Amino acid sequence: MSTEETDRAAIDDTRMSFLEHLSELRLRLRNAAIVFLVAVVVSFIFVKKYFVFLTRPARDAWEAALQGQPAVFHFASPTEPFWVYTKIAIIGALLAASPFVLWELWKFIAPGLYKKERRLVMVITVATAGCFVGGAIFGYLVLCTPALTYMFSFAEKFSGFEIQPTIMMDELVGFMLAMLLGTGVAFELPIVIAVLGWIGLVSAQTLWRFDKYALILSALVGGVLTPGPDILSQLLMAGPLFVLYNLSIVIVWLIERARKKQMDALEHGGGDSTPPESQTLVPRDEKPLV
Repeated sequence: MSTEETDRAAIDDTRMSFLEHLSELRLRLRNAAIVFLVAVVVSFIFVKKYFVFLTRPARDAWEAALQGQPAVFHFASPTEPFWVYTKIAIIGALLAASPFVLWELWKFIAPGLYKKERRLVMVITVATAGCFVGGAIFGYLVLCTPALTYMFSFAEKFSGFEIQPTIMMDELVGFMLAMLLGTGVAFELPIVIAVLGWIGLVSAQTLWRFDKYALILSALVGGVLTPGPDILSQLLMAGPLFVLYNLSIVIVWLIERARKKQMDALEHGGGDSTPPESQTLVPRDEKPLV
């Protein structure tokens, strides 16, 4: 029995009725909801540390741009601090509970997949999460402080006299979250291109031909995300994007190479599968008729 037939038999053994599927889904959703609620409660305990951590690049940029003045943030309404803290707590809870939620989702979906499909889903999920987290860390450690330093000092350089910024809590938190989300999504480029290459929409040769244009686009994106005149900050953003694009080319090339080897193996295997009955057999002690 082949591996595919074994997987199909295993799926048939675990096949459930519609009501059993609903009961299983309800169990998984209940477990995920419980974990999320617990994570929300814990996040409210640590929300002050979350806020300090999230705003550290802005505070460092403030002191660098305004000659060592301590950062001062404002709020426009009495309820704004509460909603900001609530938003940070919920986002922190989502991040903390997401591994368990994904695990519950996986336990619901996995029984209906073949072994090869389960392996593929696991690889894509881990790679996607790793690229997103890596992009967010890169944005926090490398990109946010230089970009905010330029933005804070731009008004004074443009006007020629001292201008003090008035930064609202909600707007600052929203800006930081958008920056981290943007860099995290940007670092998903290898995953997106690898999937496109796997389904055959792009090839390594086509991507390589576009490489010189990718360099220009990376520089443009780096200039948009780091709007200051600091060339170093722009290179810090454009460089990783260009490296990720070339990494995508290598991944697509490896996918194509593995697919070609598989096709060659199937062709060679099919060429040796001629039934013995169709072959001409000549006894050793007899001569052929012709």
